[in-house]
Amino acid sequence: MRHPKRLLQEFLDNEASPARAAAVEAHLSRCSACRAEAARERRLRSRLRSAEIPVPGPDLREHIERTARPESAGAQGYAEVPTPAAGKRRRSRGLKFAAGALAAVGLVLSTAYLLGGWSQATALRASAPSLAAGWSEVTGGEGHLLTPDQIEVLRSHGWTCPELQTVGMSLVAAHSGRVGGQPAVIMTLEGNGSTVTVYETRSDTGTPEPALDGISGHTVTEEGFVLRKDGTYPGRPKVWLHPQRPHQAVVDSQRVTYSVAATPAEKVLDDAVSEISLTESSRLVRHIPDTAQGLWDRVQRGLSVMTGTGS
Repeated sequence: MRHPKRLLQEFLDNEASPARAAAVEAHLSRCSACRAEAARERRLRSRLRSAEIPVPGPDLREHIERTARPESAGAQGYAEVPTPAAGKRRRSRGLKFAAGALAAVGLVLSTAYLLGGWSQATALRASAPSLAAGWSEVTGGEGHLLTPDQIEVLRSHGWTCPELQTVGMSLVAAHSGRVGGQPAVIMTLEGNGSTVTVYETRSDTGTPEPALDGISGHTVTEEGFVLRKDGTYPGRPKVWLHPQRPHQAVVDSQRVTYSVAATPAEKVLDDAVSEISLTESSRLVRHIPDTAQGLWDRVQRGLSVMTGTGS
């Protein structure tokens, strides 16, 4: 996720949607620069709230009281103003009509701009390099131990390979594998007397429904997992829990499934699932910079979507 400057303001104003708020929180947990910026903004807002409001001077107060006196008002109790001529009224109506027309055009163009961005994001995802091809190229196939350098290359290819640093964990071993025929990376993390194993399985065509548990290779419904109550919240991955296996969970997103096992379970599993969910929610689309030509192309794409001639 890039530095979310606009989203950061929404977040600090408590105006961000739950999904965007979660994404910003995940980004702040990893980015010291944005944490410092958020702290500066909070300090500034605190100083502004605590600043004293100046009391109006006697001259201003006298002016307000004078304009409010009955002798300065007309028969209806309002200050009298000269009646504009008919020509001025027509010009005023014309200006209001023009302003309304410009506002309508602006609304259409801004809507087209947003739709064009979504259309562009779809095209970018479709043209992205194959995750499976990148996995095979980096790992050499199934059953290989992976070095830290290989893990970093996989991350540059779109894999997460979560580190769980906020949970106090660190990666001690990783190897390549397959789950249901799909490429996977199996990671072992340790810290604070706990061990967490994460199976990250990715697909170029989307995860199967229902999702596969990487540990058993069976679907979550076959294994008896139950969808968490907040697991279908828009913009967040699904979280599956097992009533008889408190040490296991499955986090399922559009193109990736994480199977997580923690020993001992306790709070470690919840923390690991929360960090993985927030990280996945924070994967916001990175758009191509809008040059003058690119901006107009984006608007045109959006207009074609609005008129039904594009997708």
